[in-house]
Amino acid sequence: MSLANAITLTRGLAIAPVVYLLASGLRWPAWWVFLAACATDLVDGLVARKLHEVTRLGKVLDPLVDKALYVSVLFTLYAVGRLPTLAVVLFLIPQVGIGIGALVLRLRGNLVQAARGLGKAASASAFVAIAFVMVGWPGGLELFYAATALTYAAGIDYYVAARSLSRSAV
Repeated sequence: MSLANAITLTRGLAIAPVVYLLASGLRWPAWWVFLAACATDLVDGLVARKLHEVTRLGKVLDPLVDKALYVSVLFTLYAVGRLPTLAVVLFLIPQVGIGIGALVLRLRGNLVQAARGLGKAASASAFVAIAFVMVGWPGGLELFYAATALTYAAGIDYYVAARSLSRSAV
């Protein structure tokens, strides 16, 4: 296993402690663990490119772990009353769409789409917004809705790119 993929898996291992700490009302410790997990999202990509370890597994694993982290934390924030139902539902719609799109690419043509700039921006903005909501900083919910809007734009961008990728593979 590559170092970059091991770093990605480390982010996955942070999910349970973040959820436990949030559910226990320990927002600041949860925030620090979440922040460390977010840092690994930056590091794994840098390591993969620097060490020439960009792999198909990494291209699948990285967004999968990101989505697992988002969904786990969002449902916990919802359960403890820090996010309204509408915010969670609106955020999940494009996430599910992007996930289904990736699965269709994989099943139809054994294709894996690389991360795109707009998707990276959406991911980064979601991490920041979630961090604000976790600790109750002012504007957190507004940032979350803005990150959600950016996620819709990224979903459209991925869809257009996936269609092009599918056509070029034929």
